[in-house]
Amino acid sequence: MTARASAGRLERAGADAVLEAIRSRRVVREFTAEPLTKDQLDQILTAGRWAATAGNRRINRFLVVQNPRSLKLVRSIAPGIWAKPTALIIICVDLDLARQDLVQIERDPSIQIDVGTAAMNMMLAAHAIGVGSCPVTSYSRSGLSKMLDLPATAIPEFILQLGIPTPEALEPHAGRGRRLTAADLTFWERYGRSAPAR
Repeated sequence: MTARASAGRLERAGADAVLEAIRSRRVVREFTAEPLTKDQLDQILTAGRWAATAGNRRINRFLVVQNPRSLKLVRSIAPGIWAKPTALIIICVDLDLARQDLVQIERDPSIQIDVGTAAMNMMLAAHAIGVGSCPVTSYSRSGLSKMLDLPATAIPEFILQLGIPTPEALEPHAGRGRRLTAADLTFWERYGRSAPAR
């Protein structure tokens, strides 16, 4: 086998691994009591750091919460947290950093996109290392800020629940009917137009 063919095979294997992680990732809402390790959290946070951002700005900051008392307090003001995660990552927008980068917080929709790309990267990384994750957007911002003693310049935009999935959480479950495919969601050249014949 030539070096070029070998490199091509490695590239395909890497692409297959990424696509399989995307396909197999699930929202996990049942966690064991086993705490996450610092190494696991570091890998997840590193994935968040490598997320795409508008203008290559880095105005998001990640707050890790593992203290059981703090987790319980956050759960009390976050109806979106049904399970008992062993860690949370709060994605915050730092207003001071936004001002330094001349970002107009109230008018720039890319801020929410940046939060979403960081969250998705972290969820994929968590899945790749055997950690379950679940997004949370239903919570009291003011309550969360107060409970976690966030500075006024840190706006909590997203909560990511993390933990080791229970065996039940990993079992396949019936969905809501037929699974949609990419073709079901896609139009070509004009909204409403199906894919061209090959």
